[in-house]
Amino acid sequence: MKPGMTETTSESATPLISVAISSAWDPDDEAAASAIPPNWLPNITFCEKCLSAGIALLRSSAQQADAVRSGEAEHQPCSTDDYAVSIRFADTAESQQLNTTYRGRAKPTNVLSFPVVDEAEQWLPAVASTEPLGDENALGLGRLMLLGDLVLCPSIIENEASEQKKSLEDHWAHLLIHGLLHLLGFDHIDEDDAEEMESLEIEALRSLGIPNPYLLD
Repeated sequence: MKPGMTETTSESATPLISVAISSAWDPDDEAAASAIPPNWLPNITFCEKCLSAGIALLRSSAQQADAVRSGEAEHQPCSTDDYAVSIRFADTAESQQLNTTYRGRAKPTNVLSFPVVDEAEQWLPAVASTEPLGDENALGLGRLMLLGDLVLCPSIIENEASEQKKSLEDHWAHLLIHGLLHLLGFDHIDEDDAEEMESLEIEALRSLGIPNPYLLD
């Protein structure tokens, strides 16, 4: 961890989503071990807490909408650990290669999302169910629904945080939630979609005690 930086996670909180992380700076990889590592990389606990904030917000919205439709005041509590995301910390070369291949943009980027489901509507109704979701998956995380993969580039994220005068941890949290929403079918191509996505990001970050990232200089 970078000197003076503290984790903004709680070990006691039960995550709503499970995470598996791989990194271009794997200490068991000789080539990676010789590379200059990022100033800081989030651990599994940090990632799970950030992504869980996004899941909790959408889950609550889905339950409220369902309650309005059904006229019920309360619902059975949702089961936890229903979802899984695979996270990759990539160097700039890997990020650029993926961004070029899948988005036609020949440059590295802060976060790339590779969803398993196509649209948010395919999972939102399911989150109010207490039934187990999914089958045994390749992550070895049990009966979970794999939402997809996130590829984040630490050097881009660090540069952005510095240029925008944001806390590095807060910026990581924002991009994790941003990437999660893309996995679930949200986008910001047109103005209305962008406004919806940004409002969800702001609310999820607020639940973590993180200020609105769109108001910072």
